[in-house]
Amino acid sequence: MMHKLFSSESGRVHGLAIAFFVILTLTVTWPLALHINDRVPGWFIADNYEYLWKMWWFKHALLDLNQSPLTAPHIFYPQGFQLAHAELSPLHTVIGLPLTWLWGEIPTYNLFAMLSFIITGWATFALVRRLTNSNWAGLLAGVLLSLTPYHVVRYGGIIPLASIEGIPLFFLGLELWFSERRFRWTAVAGIGFVLSAWASIYYAAGLLLLGPIYAVVRMRPLNQSLRDRQNWISIAILVLVAILALGPLSIPYIRLNRQVDLSIALDEVDFWSASVSDYVIPSGLHPLWGEWVRGNLLSVSDEYPQIALEFILSASWIGLLFAAYGWRRSPSSARQAIFWLLFAATILSLGPRLHLGRHPVVLPTPKSITDGFHRLMNSLGALLPSGENYQLLETDGVTIPLPALIVRWLLPPLQGMRAWNRYTIFAIMGLSLLAGLGYAAWVTQELAPPSFVKELRQRRKHIAGAVVLSLALFELWPGRIPLQPVQSRPVDEWLARQPDQFTIMELPLTSALSAPQMLYTRYHGKRIAFAYGTYFPYWYRQEFPELSNCPDSACLELLQSWDVKYLLLNREALPEDSQLEAALNQTAELNRIVVFDEMIVYQLLKPGEGE
Repeated sequence: MMHKLFSSESGRVHGLAIAFFVILTLTVTWPLALHINDRVPGWFIADNYEYLWKMWWFKHALLDLNQSPLTAPHIFYPQGFQLAHAELSPLHTVIGLPLTWLWGEIPTYNLFAMLSFIITGWATFALVRRLTNSNWAGLLAGVLLSLTPYHVVRYGGIIPLASIEGIPLFFLGLELWFSERRFRWTAVAGIGFVLSAWASIYYAAGLLLLGPIYAVVRMRPLNQSLRDRQNWISIAILVLVAILALGPLSIPYIRLNRQVDLSIALDEVDFWSASVSDYVIPSGLHPLWGEWVRGNLLSVSDEYPQIALEFILSASWIGLLFAAYGWRRSPSSARQAIFWLLFAATILSLGPRLHLGRHPVVLPTPKSITDGFHRLMNSLGALLPSGENYQLLETDGVTIPLPALIVRWLLPPLQGMRAWNRYTIFAIMGLSLLAGLGYAAWVTQELAPPSFVKELRQRRKHIAGAVVLSLALFELWPGRIPLQPVQSRPVDEWLARQPDQFTIMELPLTSALSAPQMLYTRYHGKRIAFAYGTYFPYWYRQEFPELSNCPDSACLELLQSWDVKYLLLNREALPEDSQLEAALNQTAELNRIVVFDEMIVYQLLKPGEGE
């Protein structure tokens, strides 16, 4: 039988592994430890501000206002904002509530961010060491997963998606169950599922789709496994955990879906899908070549540099090398299950059709064949439960549909998922595990085989481990990750000094419908007629088209009906050729009263007030 996970000798090894990942985390995130109370990681001020606000708002609503935190009545006034328009992230807002109350949302946010590296690294180490009895293999796998560019990018701005630690913990629990058949390990898998599901609904869906694939392959031969009563009890426990974890989480989305269409258009989903090329190009974060990769290999417009970060999905070349070896040579009984997890996750991450870069692969065909293909796809979509057609993806040739499209059409709730490239984390986890198996097999079979004397084997193992781990760290090193100060704007401080309560609006809409706006409400304390969330900008623009034509009379009348007193113009967010400022200056109903850096404040006069 394999060694015990928490024996005294093993406990010392795990303690050293945790210490390694603590040091690695402090180094990678430096100097965050010096600014834990006043800054958050991020290349931009963006979603990090939104999730800071949510952590604060849950505490403020529950403990100060004694009201439900699921609705913010002062945001998107007068309707009120349903937080289900985006990730609720109860891992950080609910489980993190005691820390937010005692310590504040900024240090709590940063603690969650750093723990994502430590726990992810350790859980992956523990899983691979369990499978290989190799400490170096475990450390390699832990580094490959915790420092994968997907994780580092999201650490720098999107805390729900950065919290990947529950995923390896889930599979660690499964593997412990398969080897020992003790129900406490089912509980570990259940904890991993809860941590993942309560961090991000994407990770809940990923485990529900990919977990069974891993388990089915791992339990072969199935005939024998399905006759095992303990297996059915464990399955029932995990199903119950999933229901208990997802039940309360789904209620706000179900309620909101009755009012607003929460589905994401198919062409949007197609854009936010991974490409095969995304996996094989070098890391776009590396201090030596990252800038060149971002500018030349990701096929993203220079106009929106932050979008490029979403597609930095590189798989480590060191990881690919050892994963290939592991697939061919590892004797581990988990090898095939890990491979199928890796394969299925990669296919899902590619989204509804095949891409190279951000461009779909289009096969030039005669018009009759192209039209026939589109009719076939539209008919298939209409027959499946989602009732969605292929029209938004039609081109002048034949594209290559992928399984994710059929999964979306078969499971209508998945129509609310925009970025299928987020399933990349499951593919990278599979790659990391397989690389760990491959490294252990390479050392045992070629570098330090049993025929060598013990001292020589140990020396070779340690030298090889240090060298390979150093190469992996060099390849994945992200350089200095920027920190963003958490502070109010001058215009927020001015608004806070204005007497009474009132509503504000901001233009252009690209500025108003952005994540930082949520946190700014904490500083100025006034109502806002806008908001931000995954689904909200799409719905908002569609519901209020007159706001795109400000300062036309229809726009001003709408703002007056919302009791808007001040209209803010963010000049920094305007296109170069914009005439919006000139138009606002010439509008009789608007009185330009103060300027703060790039922010201009206009007072919206009530009918008859300016006469």
